[in-house]
Amino acid sequence: MSQLERSDYVKFRSVIKSFMTICGLWHYENTSLFYRLIPYEQLVFITTLTMALLKFIYENHSNLLFVAKSLNFVTSYVFTCFKVLSFLLNKKNLKNLHKALDINFDEMLEDSKISKLILKNITIFKSISLVYAASVVLTTTFYITIPAYTITYISYHKVNVTQYPMLYPASYMWKRPARGLFYQLNFSFELITVVFITTVTVSIDTAFMLYVFQMIGKLRKISYYVKYTDEKTDQNHALSTYVSQYVNLIKYKDSFEKVYGPIILILLITNAVVLCTLLFQLTHVCFSGKSIIQGVSYLLYLILKVIQTFMYSWSGSCLTEESEKCQYAVFSANWFGNKKMMSSIVIILAQRPLFLTACNFATVNVPIFILQTSMSYFFLLQTIEEHN
Repeated sequence: MSQLERSDYVKFRSVIKSFMTICGLWHYENTSLFYRLIPYEQLVFITTLTMALLKFIYENHSNLLFVAKSLNFVTSYVFTCFKVLSFLLNKKNLKNLHKALDINFDEMLEDSKISKLILKNITIFKSISLVYAASVVLTTTFYITIPAYTITYISYHKVNVTQYPMLYPASYMWKRPARGLFYQLNFSFELITVVFITTVTVSIDTAFMLYVFQMIGKLRKISYYVKYTDEKTDQNHALSTYVSQYVNLIKYKDSFEKVYGPIILILLITNAVVLCTLLFQLTHVCFSGKSIIQGVSYLLYLILKVIQTFMYSWSGSCLTEESEKCQYAVFSANWFGNKKMMSSIVIILAQRPLFLTACNFATVNVPIFILQTSMSYFFLLQTIEEHN
């Protein structure tokens, strides 16, 4: 096994584990009460901000640009809350997945025969996840920088203003403070919520890629040993073992879908809305200083959403492709005329290739990504046409 590939996997897993730990979502055997409460704290903060954004939309429903800007945040943050809820409601499934995939994958890496094979394309998975994480952090930082710079400028030049800017166009249940201690507390609340949203988004989305890669590794292990089982070994026993592993992998995939199926379904819906509203806002950007900065923030957010949708769909396509290769390897094995092996072979070949679905509504693959993006452009053009 190449040391570079092993290093890439360690980095890939470590980044995801770090973000998941910050969110309180990584599985540990023994955890403190504080760690277990972190996801619930995130839900409270994000839900409060989302309600304030919805209230702002209701109060300014006549202004289409205000509504479009706030709707971006609302759809994304509802999606973020849904992700956390899905993880909390499926703790048992996640625990079993962690033991079956993450811990077992480390054991497979110790097998010198297959370690290089199962780490194939790890660089691509790592690069996509790191680019996505960097995009989320960059977009968030850029969005925070705009009001932070304004506040710094006002304070430094002692400009007399009636109200300092906030991070979000939100209308809270309490009166929005203009300045002073209550303003600082309100601003801190929004800043903490942004950090929560960023870490949850990165951790859960990239964890999807990690689990898919680990399932692909298991498929590659089965393919290799079925293909290279020699006559000296007990072929019947060996094949029965790998059939059992394949059946277990189907169960792991089903557990994985229980966690991520609803998340992917909401992603398909919300990202279509967000892509359209972002494109709509970009068409209304004027070439002035402040508008250009806003336009850049919209563009960064648009790129982020495209990467997010592609990341899910491409990972799903990779799993299906590897499952088809595994079935072909089984079919190509030396089993002709061996009646004892035929029953095991039939069990695997009778199974459909592994593919991920969004609550059995849609298959998670690249064509879905292309279709969704095309529909987003269609609705945008329709909106522009109606506006004209």
